[in-house]
Amino acid sequence: MRLLLYATLVCLGLVACRQDLTGDEWHQRAQGLIGDRDPRELEPRELARAEYCEAQALVQDSTLTAAAYTLAALYRARGSFAEATKVYRQLLEQNSEQGRAYIGLGLSLASQGRYNGAMRAYQDAIRRGERSTQVYTLLGHVYQALGHRRENLLSAEASYRAALESDPDQPEVLFQLARVLVRLERPQEAMGLSQQALRLAPEDIGIRVEQSALWKKLGQRQSARGVLAQGLTLETDEVAVLHLELGRLLWEEGANDRALDQFQRALARDASLGYAYRYMGSIYSRRGQLDKALEVYLRLEERWPDDAAVKVSIGILYSQQGDMAAAEKMFKEALALGGSGGDAAVKLGGLYVHQRRYAEGIKAYKSGLERFPNNGELHASLGDVSRHLGMLSAALDAGREAVRLEPEKALWHFHLAATYERLDPEMARKTWERYIELAAGEKMEAQRLTMARNRLRALSR
Repeated sequence: MRLLLYATLVCLGLVACRQDLTGDEWHQRAQGLIGDRDPRELEPRELARAEYCEAQALVQDSTLTAAAYTLAALYRARGSFAEATKVYRQLLEQNSEQGRAYIGLGLSLASQGRYNGAMRAYQDAIRRGERSTQVYTLLGHVYQALGHRRENLLSAEASYRAALESDPDQPEVLFQLARVLVRLERPQEAMGLSQQALRLAPEDIGIRVEQSALWKKLGQRQSARGVLAQGLTLETDEVAVLHLELGRLLWEEGANDRALDQFQRALARDASLGYAYRYMGSIYSRRGQLDKALEVYLRLEERWPDDAAVKVSIGILYSQQGDMAAAEKMFKEALALGGSGGDAAVKLGGLYVHQRRYAEGIKAYKSGLERFPNNGELHASLGDVSRHLGMLSAALDAGREAVRLEPEKALWHFHLAATYERLDPEMARKTWERYIELAAGEKMEAQRLTMARNRLRALSR
C-alpha cells in the first residue's frame, strides 16, 4: 500500500524532497506540514504529503510509534478507515498494552460499521487503564449503534454515567444519556439531564430539538414549542432546523398558516431542508390547493431529482388534477429509482386499474412485489383486482399474505372477507368479524363498516 501511495504521489508531483532522510526526519517533516491543525483540516495535497512522509518514516524505522499514530490519524482524516485499522493493529502487535491504540482501533472500526469490534476495542482500552471521559463516551455511542435492545441501552447508560464521573459538565454526554433514558421509558430522568445539558450549551441546536421531542413525549406541547422558539434568536444558520421543527409541531396541531410561515422561514435560512418542502406540499394538498402543492414538489424535485418518494408525490398530484399521462410517467420514474418502498408500484398499479388496464395493473403489482415482497398494500391491491377479475385463488393467496404481513390493518381483512364470501362462507364470517373489531370507531371506515355488518348478518342467518 505504501509503495502504491508513493507511486501515486510521484505522478501527482507531490514528492519533491530528498529520499535519504532518517525515519525521525521524515516524521518531523510530516509534523511541519500538519502544525497545530487537526488532520481533518488539511487540504487534500497537504494531507497526501503528510501521509507520504509518515509512511516513509515507518519504512525507515518501523518502531516510530508517534509516526504510526499520526499516519493512522491521517488515514482516518481522508476516510481510509481500513488502512487506519491496519496501522492500529500493527501498533498493538508491537505493544498490546497501548490503550491509546485500542481507542484509535475502535474509532476506525466504528467508522466502518463494525460496532462489535469497536466495542471490544474500547473495552480493551479500559482494561489497560484508559478510563477517560472520551473512551466511556465512545463506548456508549457504540452500544447505542448496536441497537435499541434493553441490554444495549443499559450498557450505554452505564458507559455515559462512567464518562460523567470524571467530568459531569459534558453537555454532549448528558444529551446522549438523556436519549438513552427516553428509549428506556424514563422520560422524567431524561428531561432533567436534557435541561442540564441545555444550561451548559444553550446554543446547541441538537439539544433543543431533542428536548422539544421530550416535552412532546410528556404531553407538554406548549413547552415543546417554547424551547424551540427560545432558540430562534441565535445567530446561526442552524436555526433553520428550529423553524422546521416548530413548523412540524404546528402542522401536527392543525395550525397550518403558522406552520407554513415556519417552513418558509426555515427554507429562507437553509434551502436544502427537504422536509420543509414536503410539509408545505402536504398543507397545500389538504387545502385542495393542488397547483401550489405541485409547485412546491416540483421545486423539491429540482433539488433531489433522484428521490423516488418525491416523484410519487408529484404523480399523486398529477392524478388528482386528472393528468394521468403525467402521473404514469412520474410513477414509472419513481420505480426506476427504487420504488420508494413499494409506493410507486402501488400507485402505478392503482392508476392502471382505475383506467381498466387490469393486466398492466397486475403486472405493476407483481413487479413491485419482486422488489418489496413484504409490502402488505401491494399484496392487498393484487388480491383486490384479482377478485374483481374472478381470479379467486390468486386473490385468496394475496389477501392472506397481506393479512399475515399486517394483521392489524383493517382494510386488508375487508378485502380478504370479500374473497372468502365466494369460497368459504364460514371463513368469510370470521374475517368480517375481525374486520369489524379492527375498524370500529374509525371514521374513515364508516361506510365499509356498514357494509361489513350487513354482510355478516346475511351470513349468520
